[in-house]
Amino acid sequence: MSVAATVPEVVSLDHARALICEQFQTIQQLQWHVKQLKKQLYGPSSERQAGESLSKEQILLSLFGQPAPAPATAEVLWPPVQEPVAARPRRQPAAKALETLTQVLEPKEKVCPHCGKDKCEIGQEKSERYEYVPARIVRHEIIRPKLACPCGQAGVSIAPLPAAIIPQGQPGAGLVAHVLLSKYVDHLPLYRQQQQMERLGVYFPKSTLGDWVEQGALWLQPLVREMKRQLLQGDYVQVDETPVRVRDPDLSGKCATGWLWVLAVPGGDVIFEFHPGRAKEYAQQLLGDFKGYLQRDGYGVYASLARDKPQLVPVGCWSHARRKLVDALDEQADEAMELVNEVRGLYLVERHARDQCLDARQRYQLRQQTSLPILQALEGRLESLQQKVLPQSPLGKAVSYCRNEWPALKRYLSDGRLEIDNNLTENAIRPSAVGKKNWLFIGHPQAGWRSAVIYSIVVSCRRRGIEPWDYLRDALTRLPTMQQSELSSLLPANWKPAQPA
Repeated sequence: MSVAATVPEVVSLDHARALICEQFQTIQQLQWHVKQLKKQLYGPSSERQAGESLSKEQILLSLFGQPAPAPATAEVLWPPVQEPVAARPRRQPAAKALETLTQVLEPKEKVCPHCGKDKCEIGQEKSERYEYVPARIVRHEIIRPKLACPCGQAGVSIAPLPAAIIPQGQPGAGLVAHVLLSKYVDHLPLYRQQQQMERLGVYFPKSTLGDWVEQGALWLQPLVREMKRQLLQGDYVQVDETPVRVRDPDLSGKCATGWLWVLAVPGGDVIFEFHPGRAKEYAQQLLGDFKGYLQRDGYGVYASLARDKPQLVPVGCWSHARRKLVDALDEQADEAMELVNEVRGLYLVERHARDQCLDARQRYQLRQQTSLPILQALEGRLESLQQKVLPQSPLGKAVSYCRNEWPALKRYLSDGRLEIDNNLTENAIRPSAVGKKNWLFIGHPQAGWRSAVIYSIVVSCRRRGIEPWDYLRDALTRLPTMQQSELSSLLPANWKPAQPA
């Protein structure tokens, strides 16, 4: 063995310093990833940081302080105030309106033992107890007498069967509506619904319940198509997408990943579409020939689509930008907190606009007066930080995201109708996110459209304060007898319950 083989390679001092710096950055990134994983596993779901609760007075002071050239929001939005005393929460009533059964308990002693006269009522004491009455499945028996003349010449007369969503089938519209909502709102898989119905005295196999779901979705699908057509005729939509597991027969023992794409307008309908991927072609299918404001996150597919179609005007999402800044607090708290505080200032403006019920024109004016100076200060701070932070650090990535998205992020100032973020669409996805934890996966790739149709109807109803079961029962009752030209009357935006005969 030679002596040269035991001597380490000579490394210059500059190279050693660069190597140590690179390793230090790698360690920092790995530590940050570990913290983020721990936060996802054990931390609270909210991104709200300690001390973010602000009083009404603080909000007003932040919004309407003395005019100054682009002040830092930390100086305007957080004046020192005394902590408010937490108000005692009021007891909420168990129910606003329920069927009430009154039971009067008379005392046994009705005659005075001293004078022998009947006692008279001087008051009452009332108490409440709530009782549970199990649901019932009622069998409707339809009898159709057959009429014939003894001469035998007129034939047999019989009344036609009422139209049903499943011809010659057993379920009524109310039962199908219950199965749909139990699966997609209460997140009960079909096998659990089968067990529940057995306890009620009826047996419907899981496969039969699946057929009901498919038939119900088929009847509702034309309504969703019309909802989407009307939505795309506008000039402002919000889009998002969420993954969902799908059992693929081509992958034995494994699940593939499908995607529920969401198209919505604030305060209006929400359209879900199921697609097997997240590629640009599926975004194109979702948007069709839409022209106008497109509010989305920083996913590159939307940017590519906007480059191909100049009629699409990208609008950014400050919620995504803020989320990246919050993630950087663990590594570079001082610099990241300054940026988070600036973004909080933007959201305080939006909160004030909601509290005051401002219309689009008033909200536009408020943003120009209050949000624009905050954005100008924030833009300068981001530009300065980008030259100082490491590009691959959490803060560096957050700053790069904001800088790359800046034209889209500030575009909400140009129109009072536009929202500051995409949270309304993300909230619309929540029912499907909760459901995935219960039914785990979609049984077949071809069944994904059913979920999309039902979610579109349910979420659109909820946005308008419509009870989904009332709507579904009425819609599934009326659809078999309706013409195509009458569909618009059944859209959630136009729906009125059918008057009892």
